[in-house]
Amino acid sequence: MKNSLDAVQSRLEVQLRHVRVRAEREAGLPVAKAGSGVGHEVGLARRISPAAAGNQLSLRRVLVESLPRTLALLEAGEISGWAAEEVSRAVIVLDDDERATVDAEIAARLPELTARGAGRVARAVAERLNAEAAVERVRRSTAQRTVTQRAAGEGMMRLTALLPTHEGVAAYAALAQAASAAKATGDQRSRGAVMADTLMQRVTGTAEGEVVPVEIHLLMTDTTLLGDGADVALIDGHPIPGPVARNLALTGALFPETQLRDPDAAGAAPSAAQHRPAPSAAPAPVRWIRRLYADPVSGDLTAIDARRRVFAGQVRAFISARDQRCRGPWCDAPIRHVHHVHGYASGGETTPANGVGTCERLNHVAELPGWSTRISGEGGGGDLILTAPSGHSYRSRPPRLREELCAEPSVSGDAGHSVPHDEGAMDPWQPEGAGEEDFPYPPWQVVEEWFVPDSWIPVEDLEPF
Repeated sequence: MKNSLDAVQSRLEVQLRHVRVRAEREAGLPVAKAGSGVGHEVGLARRISPAAAGNQLSLRRVLVESLPRTLALLEAGEISGWAAEEVSRAVIVLDDDERATVDAEIAARLPELTARGAGRVARAVAERLNAEAAVERVRRSTAQRTVTQRAAGEGMMRLTALLPTHEGVAAYAALAQAASAAKATGDQRSRGAVMADTLMQRVTGTAEGEVVPVEIHLLMTDTTLLGDGADVALIDGHPIPGPVARNLALTGALFPETQLRDPDAAGAAPSAAQHRPAPSAAPAPVRWIRRLYADPVSGDLTAIDARRRVFAGQVRAFISARDQRCRGPWCDAPIRHVHHVHGYASGGETTPANGVGTCERLNHVAELPGWSTRISGEGGGGDLILTAPSGHSYRSRPPRLREELCAEPSVSGDAGHSVPHDEGAMDPWQPEGAGEEDFPYPPWQVVEEWFVPDSWIPVEDLEPF
């Protein structure tokens, strides 16, 4: 049944694209842009990543428009949607006649093959029919080389590179050679640890213990940094334990040096981290703390003056820290652009209240005919509401700082209710002795101290614990 439904869904998605392309061409949109938002629209409706939905739509167009026999097998439930996509992927660089030939030649075999087997058979026939297609497929794959990151838990992450085969093999061989040389000199780290350390040093251009000349966004609560709080912290959206984050912020290392160098008195076997070479003499890393003040109830961050067309500098840094990932519904892509929710051409301001961090795809799609964005409520802390050409609206809630950091619930009140403000009382969030000219935003609302260099605190100036 699911396979048959996949076929129906494929037909409907392709039909939707035809409808959107026709309407957008009639509206004067260039051919290259017509239909470019359909994958995003489908992703919203299916509640999956728009990028994944767009990739599937491309393969389903090949299936519906060029592979009638394969589509018939899917409708009959004799092959899976995965197998149909593998066949489509194998013939995507062929013209319609060549696709039809592959479809006719392999159809009888498909019900007996695995999904990957179906792709291999289709690819073999495609390469026999058109050797240039194989070269084109390699060229397309090479153009998609990339580097991605993914959280791995326990304070670790996976950094993955998709490379042409010969370059990937050469890179791995170089790291393996470095590991062999280190082990030959008695290095106690595992081969994998040496390879990882070598990769880090060669990518950043620094030797062991030197300062990495890049900015890393480490987000944590004040109680974790300055007290004994154990709230989780975030490095570019990746969670790490609070005590580890505190040591990283204050010393530039994950663990206190005594943990790395002094095995405990009980004689426990030293860890791999303890065998890591001691840092060489190098200048201490320059570390700054950027203070973000949030509403004590909701944890939202917002506001600022706005006289620019492009989100840049400290405003962009603030929005990136606030939103963490693309604000599009069901999209977890890194932030690449900052989008004006109310368009700049229509009078929208370049402020955090009117800006949201988005992936490149969403920023472009939101400008297409029939699409619109708005923020519920005021102050920039509301939900992003994205409306598609179909008229359906999808809501994306902004990250809540305390929730992101898994912090203890605030004692200021119930997060589901607002805090009443007594105009005659001294507000506990306002610094003592501060007048209105020093504290321009109402303290019972969302307030933040912007990323202005004058307000940064050098780590070395912090009081000792």
